[in-house]
Amino acid sequence: MQFCVQSLESVSSTNDVIKQAIEAGEPEGLAVRALRQTAGYGRQGRAWESPIGGLYQSFLLRPDVPFAQLPTLSLLVGLAVRRAVASLVPALADRAQVKWPNDLVVAWEVLAMSAVVEDDAAVGGGATAVAAEDACEASIAPAAQVGEADAAASAAGTASAPRPFLKLGGISTEVHAKALCVGVGINVARPDGQLHDAPAGKNIPVYLDELGFCEGPVKQRIAAVSEALCDQLAQLYPRWCAEGFAPFQAEFDHHAALTGRFVRMEDLSGNALAAGTVVRTAADGRLVLRAADGSEIFANSGEAHIRS
Repeated sequence: MQFCVQSLESVSSTNDVIKQAIEAGEPEGLAVRALRQTAGYGRQGRAWESPIGGLYQSFLLRPDVPFAQLPTLSLLVGLAVRRAVASLVPALADRAQVKWPNDLVVAWEVLAMSAVVEDDAAVGGGATAVAAEDACEASIAPAAQVGEADAAASAAGTASAPRPFLKLGGISTEVHAKALCVGVGINVARPDGQLHDAPAGKNIPVYLDELGFCEGPVKQRIAAVSEALCDQLAQLYPRWCAEGFAPFQAEFDHHAALTGRFVRMEDLSGNALAAGTVVRTAADGRLVLRAADGSEIFANSGEAHIRS
């Protein structure tokens, strides 16, 4: 398939444009992107800040698949986003990760962080913005170097709880009038003056320009990310429609950010449901945890939050 991309300067939300197209009976394959959103939102309606510097893009899809298959679409789109980013920043090929059910992240441990945040104290507050020319000097630490650092910390007894992830993008999926609206946001270039800070325990935003994708005007880079994403989703989506998520399960687990982490499962009101170590993703898209007693717990993204 091939997506027809409509590029806009500013909209309330690209999801709104797609929903209008759905109501008008437009066929699947429409993609709408905007440089700025004034009322963007993500999963479960959370407000999505959308200044110039990110890719804000939504897709109109009309898959003829069983209803039970639909929850796996966000996982598939996550793989498409991961592949697109890796195609533009080759050093991220094994380091950009999918975080169940709908985020693209980069682990702290694989970055040479001196160019991204000044020090650990900055995470808790008082972080300073990084100049664009400095951000492009950010480098990705070799895997061997990361392993050596982890081993040294363990031997010294200084290992600590996992840091929050660095969030590179997010995905939302909505059923609307018997069709699907899929929204994608990817951090491309950090807006001027935005600090490297986040509430305690929350994922911290990171941008592609801080990871080496910083050549050319911002609009040109955003367009390149959009094109790469459309190319990857156009390859993956037809097979997902025909065969479901099973052919992509191994790839998702290979790049899964939560595997091996101890997490808590909460209902949508924040009440604790269960806890365990993430072991895999099931073929139906549920996250599988192993509890302390060895039993397996299945988490459904529509019914629970995962806190790591």
